[in-house]
Amino acid sequence: MLHKMKLNESPFERIKNGTKTIEFRLYDEKRQQIKIGDQIEFSKLPDLQEKLLVDVIELYREDTFDNLFRKLYTDEKEINKKTKLMYQYYSPEKEKEYGVVGIKISLISNGFRYTYNKLVRDKIPENIDSEPGRKSKYRILNDKEYLTELNKKVLEEANEFIEENSIEELGDLMEVINAIMKLKGYKMEEVYKIMKAKEEKKGAFENKIYLEYVDEEKRNLEEEKELNKGFRK
Repeated sequence: MLHKMKLNESPFERIKNGTKTIEFRLYDEKRQQIKIGDQIEFSKLPDLQEKLLVDVIELYREDTFDNLFRKLYTDEKEINKKTKLMYQYYSPEKEKEYGVVGIKISLISNGFRYTYNKLVRDKIPENIDSEPGRKSKYRILNDKEYLTELNKKVLEEANEFIEENSIEELGDLMEVINAIMKLKGYKMEEVYKIMKAKEEKKGAFENKIYLEYVDEEKRNLEEEKELNKGFRK
């Protein structure tokens, strides 16, 4: 099982360089799920972009941090220092409520993990995995998730086209629109028919007309609703 935790820069870097091998936490509901053999993904604060993956190789359970450190260390000054440090993060009340745990870890990789969480073209994982030192992790979306991510992709590709106005970016945008059409079962003939009907009723965009404003004698709530849509601002 994979668990995710956030870490400040100093302990993150010490895990990365091998000088920190035990992570100390409250034994709260989240930490109670951790078992020997599980993995933890640490994300470095504040931007959470750099990540480390570790194996859980041992768990040390005690009722207080002082008792936990006495189990692991012999130097009294070090024990007191570490105990005082933990109280900067956790209150004695929380310590009493949950108890504490030392999670002994083994670094799986000291490389970098870049998290995308986005829909990509079909051959992207294959291309990534073919490059030395790179390994992708992906899953297959269900149709509901797929449509949600396609909708996001439309905005992404539209913004990239706006930035460059290149035929390549236009092709990317059309690729996403084509995928939506396939998922929804839309036929190009039907789309053209709808386009033609709207063109006959309202016209197209050939004459470069830029509407500045409309004066009306009475308040038009439908017009206000339309103008207040987020993407128009």
